[in-house]
Amino acid sequence: MNTNIYKTLRNLFALSLLCVLCASCNDWLDVEPKSQIKEEDHFNREGGFKDQLAGVYTQMTEKSMYGLNMGIGFVEVLSHSYDINPNSNWRYADQFDYSEASSEGIIKQIWQSTYSCIANLNIFIRNIEKADPDMFTERGYRIYRGEAYGLRAFLHFELMRLFAEAPVTASASSKGVPYVTAYSTDVVPQLSVGETMQLIINDLLLAREELVTDTLNQRPYSGTTLTYDLYRNSFNYLACVVTLAKAYLWIGDTQNALKYANELIDWQDNHFNPGFSWIHYTNMQSTKRNELDCSFTSEHLFQLYINDWEDTANLYFTKQGSISVLTPSEATASDIYEVDNGYGNDYRYLRGYEQDGENRYMAKFWYNDGSTYNNRYPLIRMSEPYYIAAECQKQSNRSRAVELLNIVRENRNLSLFPLSTDLTADQIQQEIYKEYRKEFIGEHGELFFYYKRLNISDIKGSATRGSKSVYVLPIPSNDQEFGGYSN
Repeated sequence: MNTNIYKTLRNLFALSLLCVLCASCNDWLDVEPKSQIKEEDHFNREGGFKDQLAGVYTQMTEKSMYGLNMGIGFVEVLSHSYDINPNSNWRYADQFDYSEASSEGIIKQIWQSTYSCIANLNIFIRNIEKADPDMFTERGYRIYRGEAYGLRAFLHFELMRLFAEAPVTASASSKGVPYVTAYSTDVVPQLSVGETMQLIINDLLLAREELVTDTLNQRPYSGTTLTYDLYRNSFNYLACVVTLAKAYLWIGDTQNALKYANELIDWQDNHFNPGFSWIHYTNMQSTKRNELDCSFTSEHLFQLYINDWEDTANLYFTKQGSISVLTPSEATASDIYEVDNGYGNDYRYLRGYEQDGENRYMAKFWYNDGSTYNNRYPLIRMSEPYYIAAECQKQSNRSRAVELLNIVRENRNLSLFPLSTDLTADQIQQEIYKEYRKEFIGEHGELFFYYKRLNISDIKGSATRGSKSVYVLPIPSNDQEFGGYSN
C-alpha cells in the first residue's frame, strides 16, 4: 500500500485506539518506540484483542462503509432495485457515473475506510501471532485468530467485487486489489485477479479451521438471545463457511462452492439452534409494525449492529427522504415480487412495504420504536448457500436445485407456489436471479455483484449495459498516481 494511504490509515488507527485507551492523539502520532510501547500494553490482555475487533466492527458501521455507502446507499443503488429520483444525488450512481465529484468522493471513502479496517486487523494479527494462547479463556485464542483472518479476507473480497474485474471476464494480466497482510508503509504490489482471490481463499480456509472450534458447533447449542446476537455481530464460523462458498462461486469453482454451501445447509439441518432459524410465521402476523421482523433477523448469519440506524433508515426509507428516498416504486416492487403471478403474500413484499403518507415505501429496515429488531443490518444471510448450491447443481442435479429454491420460497410464504421439478438449467438460473432481486433488496449490492459475476449485459432498470466501465469502480486517483495502482 502506498505511503499516502498508510498515512491515512495510521491516523485512523490512532483515533480508534484513542477510544480504547483514552490516550491523546498526539501520543499515537509520536515516534515509533513510544507508540510501540503503547501497542504492547494494549495487547497484553485478552480484552485488548476484543476491543481492537470491536473497533473494526464499529468503523464498518460508519456511513463511509455499511452504515450507508456500502450498505443501503451507493453500492446498492448500482443494483437498480430502487427507483431513483432524477434530481437526487443518487442519480450519479444510478447512471454509473463514477467520475462525478460526489461519486469520486464516495468511492475514495469506501476504498480508504475498508483498507483502514484491514490495517487494524493486521495490527491485531501481528500481535495475536506472538501472544501466549494461555492468556485467553477457553477457545478464545483460536476464535479471535480465526475471526481476524476471516474478516480480513471478507473485506478484501468486498474490494475485489468493487474494484477488480470478475474472473469470468478477467485476463491473465487483469489486476486484483492490493492484498495487504502487514501494517506497513511499504507499497503492496497488485497481483492478478486469480492470485488475489487465492489469497482470500487461503485466509478463509485458515479462519475456518480456527472457528470450527467454536461452541456454536455443539449439538445442541444451548445459547441465549444475547449469545446469538454476539455471534451474529462478529465474523463467525457460519459467516466464514458461506464466504468461502461465495468466493469459490466468484471464481467459477462450482465444486468447492457447492462443498461449502452444503456444509452450511447440513449444519442447519443437523443442529438444534433456534437462534439461527428460518423466520417463523408468528413473526409475520402482528398488526403492530414494531413486532414484525421484516429483515428476518433470525436468518442473519453475520450482521452489523448500527447504533444510529434510526437517523439513516427513517430518512432514506420514508417520506422524510424526499427526492433522496431509496425505495422501489409500487410498480417496480410488484414486478420484483411477481404480484401479477399471485405471489403477493410473499413475506418480503407483504410485510416489507408500508404506506407512509401518499406513497408506499420499503419498510424492511425501518427503525420502529419498541422493536427488538432495530439496528441490525445483514451482511450474510442463511438463504445465500441455498441459492449457491442450487446454481452449482442446475445442470447435474436439477431436482435438488429446485428443491433448494423451494425451501427458501416455502419460508417466504410461497408454499402454495412450488417451482416445477421439470425446470431446465436456464429456467433454474432465471429463478435464482428472481430470488436475488427479492431477497437482497437494500443489501450492499448483492444483485449488482450477481450481474457482475455472470457478466450480464442487461441490468434490469438501467438503460446502461453492463461492461467493465460499469462493473469495475475506478481506484482513487491518489492511489493510481502515488501507488501506481490500476484496474
